[in-house]
Amino acid sequence: MKASADDCALLAGKQALIFDFDGTVAETTPLHARAFAETLAPFGISVDYFSIAGLKTADAIIRCLRDAGRSAEDFDLPALIAEKQRRARVLVASTLKPIREVEAFLVRARFRFRMAMVTSGSRGTVGLALRKLGYEAWFNPIICAEDVVNAKPAPDGYLAALAALELRPDQVLVFEDAESGFEAARAAGLAVVDARSFDWCSATNDI
Repeated sequence: MKASADDCALLAGKQALIFDFDGTVAETTPLHARAFAETLAPFGISVDYFSIAGLKTADAIIRCLRDAGRSAEDFDLPALIAEKQRRARVLVASTLKPIREVEAFLVRARFRFRMAMVTSGSRGTVGLALRKLGYEAWFNPIICAEDVVNAKPAPDGYLAALAALELRPDQVLVFEDAESGFEAARAAGLAVVDARSFDWCSATNDI
């Protein structure tokens, strides 16, 4: 699906772009889905990844347990979080590749816009992925799960990024790919485009 003309027009007049990471800047979805599945499979718990996409690891695991009729109090939650993150980082380090059309857009956009990141990922995993892709110096600030009390769908991360950028909401455009991210951005008063249907190639040509 192509982005609408309205999506591309949203870039006009913006001073900063804020990106989600997983599923937006990088195609980490299958990696995280596998890491969650392998972490919870020994307990007989299946994972519907799209129901937890965009949530921080702790919240995602708690939801998976709840959906399976299990209580988080019966599990060593910190150990499950650590195991999921360990598995995800192994996969990121060994298999992560850039999304070429997104990378082309970022290469051009970083010279026209300030670029920031708000992610529900942990700083360790996101930092590893950004280094793997060569993007580590492209985003400032980078707001991760550890930096806020309430992760997406709460607006805390986006509000923190706005404060750091010292910009008004109308000067910023958000790129997201999951419902929790859309909800968080809108709650912060920000315009948001769906990265899954955005026409990255046409937008790159327009920059």
